[in-house]
Amino acid sequence: MPDLYLLKSALRDLVRVKKLSAAIILAVLPALIALAWRLDGTRHDVDLHAAYDALEGALVYGFVLVLLSVVFATGVVTQEVEGKTISYLLTRPVPRWRILLDKFAAALIAIILTTWVASLLLALVTYGPADLGKSHLARDLAILPVGALAYGSLFLWIATFLNRPLLIGLLFAFGWEAWVPSLPGSFQKISLMVYLRALAPHPQPTGESADLNSFLANTLAPAAISHTLAHWVLTAIILLALGLAIVTFSHREYLAREDLD
Repeated sequence: MPDLYLLKSALRDLVRVKKLSAAIILAVLPALIALAWRLDGTRHDVDLHAAYDALEGALVYGFVLVLLSVVFATGVVTQEVEGKTISYLLTRPVPRWRILLDKFAAALIAIILTTWVASLLLALVTYGPADLGKSHLARDLAILPVGALAYGSLFLWIATFLNRPLLIGLLFAFGWEAWVPSLPGSFQKISLMVYLRALAPHPQPTGESADLNSFLANTLAPAAISHTLAHWVLTAIILLALGLAIVTFSHREYLAREDLD
């Protein structure tokens, strides 16, 4: 079956040493930071919930999820263009939309698995195996795929009509998405991250754990958005972005990178 072949081919590419090493580093990074923070001798009475919330919200959602979505989703198209295989790929007797969705499915699998591992390791370091059930890990494991779909669909669409989407994606992810959620009032509602944080809130630490907030230097408080509104907005963005990506990829002509230059 063409779909299964394309999916397997895309997954094989994602487990190459370079990409797999980068994913492993990102997966263990939050846990390593949590371990270093816990081993700091100046902290004795650690609020585990506050520590997990701050690290999960800032590092897993705000960094690992967004970065992987940018790199892997834009790579669905740009990798073929830069590898000069786009012309060969599009001559296969398979509809373009199926090619795009199969390769995007592989990217989603990689994003979701990496963020799941990052969250699990972070929870294990923060709470310990015995108290893992006290964490919000189960909720995060359910919401992270939604975030991967939302960000991934958006960056996939960007990759279908821009020649160098990675730079634009990084500027959006770590410029717009880092700045807009900290704006007051309704301005926050034009950020994808705010809706994710409405579904999986990770409030800022307070009291004795307030130093962790300074350590991360990140605004994590979500806007007053209901779960229903967050679900509807994220669903609409996913469907719209995927639809636009399919339409654009199905009709646009693509050239190898040397031809574009």
